[in-house]
Amino acid sequence: MRICDEVFVEAASVVLPIRRQTIRHAVQPGGLPLEQAEELAGVTEVPVADHAYCRESMAVTAARSVLASPRAAQDVGLVVCAWVLDTDTDWKLAPRLARKVGAGRAVAIGVRQLSNGGAIGVQIAAAQMMAEASLQTALVLTGDALGPDAPGRWAAAEGAFMGDAATALLLSRTRGRLAVRSIASSGHCQHEAEFPRANPLLGPPPSASGAPAKGGSGSFLLRRCVRDAVQGALADAGLDAGDARLRIVMLPRLAPWFLDVLMTGLLPESLTAEQLRLTARTGHLFAGDMTANLDHLLREDALEVGQYALLVSVGSGFTATCLVVQAVSPLTGAKIHEKGGATS
Repeated sequence: MRICDEVFVEAASVVLPIRRQTIRHAVQPGGLPLEQAEELAGVTEVPVADHAYCRESMAVTAARSVLASPRAAQDVGLVVCAWVLDTDTDWKLAPRLARKVGAGRAVAIGVRQLSNGGAIGVQIAAAQMMAEASLQTALVLTGDALGPDAPGRWAAAEGAFMGDAATALLLSRTRGRLAVRSIASSGHCQHEAEFPRANPLLGPPPSASGAPAKGGSGSFLLRRCVRDAVQGALADAGLDAGDARLRIVMLPRLAPWFLDVLMTGLLPESLTAEQLRLTARTGHLFAGDMTANLDHLLREDALEVGQYALLVSVGSGFTATCLVVQAVSPLTGAKIHEKGGATS
């Protein structure tokens, strides 16, 4: 989807609990040695929520940090909320969060797409902003918290080591240092039939008797989703893989071995962009990886004006979403894009 109108990333925020749990929880008697477990995970500790850091309170804190004032909250016309885990009250989570952050007049939407939910929330919000001229700002929220005793947090076989967190992303028509240029998704739902009926994150502790498999039909299907989403996002942004303005590729916060399986060979050799893998900082943030990566781009001021970043997100089931953003100055963002498109 090419973003024809001006849609900017005005602000992004990540809220992490203070408490940490180390990878020693994943090491069982007779299982993987600690060193091998650390290598597979790509992270030695992850943030863990206790009673002071429930999902809802973290999401409200993240949202308030991207809203400059109560008036800014009142001006939000759309709230998209994505989460992975179920509780008894999640049937009304999206409107409840909208109310608590002060966006009481917003249209609130709940998205259930597992780890890709935050990314598809960005796509929904951007599409709605293009379709509805009166929608000036949209808020995309994610939040999940397994808590300290969850057995599935260190499920090495899935390539995801879960860090409790909430994220917030504010999209605006008028301001922001990153302009959204395109977003594309690809899905392959047939593989869902091979997944367990019960959520594995809430089930018994995973076996640690050996290294996770690095192949199989699931990996192939997910790679195909990623390939199609990458190609679609670059084409819709008017970029080819060798464009020197494409400076950064940001990958989901998954285990290094899984990222290698997922991405090797999918980006053409001519692509010289830096690949950023930030798993070691947080672990996998459920549906929040893409927003957390956008937050990193903003905080580190990683792009110069005119440069692009490609952000990749994936979710079980399978779905992949890729987002292309461009660093802009507030007054010349549109002109930068038009000049780039003409020379691509």
